[in-house]
Amino acid sequence: MSFCRPIDTKGRLIILIGMMGCGKTTVGKELSRLTGIPMLDMDTIIEEQIGKSIPEIFQESGEAHFRALETALLRYVESSPPFSTSSFIISTGGGVVLSPVNRSILRRLGFVVWLDASAEVIVERTSRSNNRPLLRTEDRLQVIQNLADKRRNLYQETAHLRIETSGLDVLPVVDVLHASASEFFANPESASIS
Repeated sequence: MSFCRPIDTKGRLIILIGMMGCGKTTVGKELSRLTGIPMLDMDTIIEEQIGKSIPEIFQESGEAHFRALETALLRYVESSPPFSTSSFIISTGGGVVLSPVNRSILRRLGFVVWLDASAEVIVERTSRSNNRPLLRTEDRLQVIQNLADKRRNLYQETAHLRIETSGLDVLPVVDVLHASASEFFANPESASIS
């Protein structure tokens, strides 16, 4: 398997996008472990900086405020060392692509990978989590399908690569991601979503 070797990102980032429960955190942590590239989770950073959980931010200030925090964080990452000069893996929140500004920044930051999963798989993966403010509803499947429908084209527009994670374990996903990232950073002008 190719993922045991470091990836020369040339000081750029590997960014994971996709719906909640698609595997961004799990895949990011494993890729980080196997390559030595540090991983940052945007939701965790926002929670630490604000001193509140994501559900608390949504409840007290609303989704629009949380989305503004995501944009502010991305702008900071783009302009501030060490992020702007070093390799990192960034796991984003599922709705980060809703903002055109965010989509543009993500593309400039590096290699954007859309981890995709079926609505049914996402329902199963998120069923034990209480940290998903958009899923505090009786009909999680319908909410997830609606969110996925709304975001699908935005993920596709933003990503260099799409990986379907529904039927895969983490290691095969990491292997594909590693090989694709290595190729992208070696020859970025040839990258396109597949």
